[in-house]
Amino acid sequence: MDFIKEFLDDAGKNGNRRKLRPIIPVSGRECIVEGRNCLDFSSNNYLALARHPKLIEESVKWTKLYGAGSGASRLVTGTFRPYLEVERKIAAWKKTEASMILGSGFLANIGVIPALAGRDSSVFSDKLNHASLNSGVQLSGAEGKRYRHLDLKHLGEFLHNDSSSRRIIISDTVFSMDGDIADIAELRKIARAHDAILYLDDAHATGVFGEKGEGLAHAESAEDIVMGTFSKAMGSYGAYVACSGEMKEYLVNKCSSFIFSTALPPGVYGAISAAVEIVQTAEFCEIRKSLHAKTAKLVCELRRLGFDTGNTASPIIPVILGDSDKVMKFSKCLLGKGILAVAIRPPTVPKGSARLRISLNAAHTEEDISRLLEALSDLICGEVKTF
Repeated sequence: MDFIKEFLDDAGKNGNRRKLRPIIPVSGRECIVEGRNCLDFSSNNYLALARHPKLIEESVKWTKLYGAGSGASRLVTGTFRPYLEVERKIAAWKKTEASMILGSGFLANIGVIPALAGRDSSVFSDKLNHASLNSGVQLSGAEGKRYRHLDLKHLGEFLHNDSSSRRIIISDTVFSMDGDIADIAELRKIARAHDAILYLDDAHATGVFGEKGEGLAHAESAEDIVMGTFSKAMGSYGAYVACSGEMKEYLVNKCSSFIFSTALPPGVYGAISAAVEIVQTAEFCEIRKSLHAKTAKLVCELRRLGFDTGNTASPIIPVILGDSDKVMKFSKCLLGKGILAVAIRPPTVPKGSARLRISLNAAHTEEDISRLLEALSDLICGEVKTF
């Protein structure tokens, strides 16, 4: 078992050893960490829906009606009739023929991608795609080719020189550690030109973008598949695939993480159903506009202070510091000031790009943002002196 000790020792030396840190959620914007009440700038709860009374009410209602668990996989006895109604509701919201709910975004990506691709396939992935997308490609056995981040000319070169019988292009829409956004229209154009399937992970866009919170991506043809999650802006758990009716039928019969996983509990479906309705309201349209305005203001102020925030265009705001030890010290100092801003280090992000991952949500106030900026300003003015 020496390899375990060696791995942990190396991780510690590089400042990349991770530990679980318990928190107590207080509200959409606050939590208790190590006995201290903190502003939470690390959650993916972008619309602050996780504690919304309607989601909680529907979750409890569905649990009382149908029980605490689904009992089996959805192909055995785990598809209750209301589950199909929720999927129809999601399909209408996403403007597709059909949708399918799976256990999580990770389960979706490691199941759907191998269902689409095999040893006779080539898969073309953005270099900064989420780890679950990369895992799905590896499990598929297909030849994986990673193009430079957002470099669609590089993608085109790969496709031009490819002769495989099946091609799949895979990309996040909003990248989870950088907050920047893929050119979806151009990806779709390239996919059509090269007779490729386009698989888009809309997890961090779902709820946050779109006229009715439907995200950035739509399955506009039978060759398009959109995956998204209910565990971020939607305040609950689980994932969806939005696609054609024929594709859904194919995945029901081919996607292993759907076939061999117990269905999500009824309470989760209840929360999903409520969230899909809530995000389409006029109230949440205004909430999204306010969130994007607050994001733009914070990014502008961070850049004015001299921080590198990359090319973010979403509530995910990286404060790129480069060195793992440095980012850990910044995070620790912020926690001492009552601000939770988690350090993200390799291998989650490329070597030399360790960062604080600032995540805004609808519950954050202007005072909260000012407090964050003041704390970061203090740090660069001398409180963290070793760098």
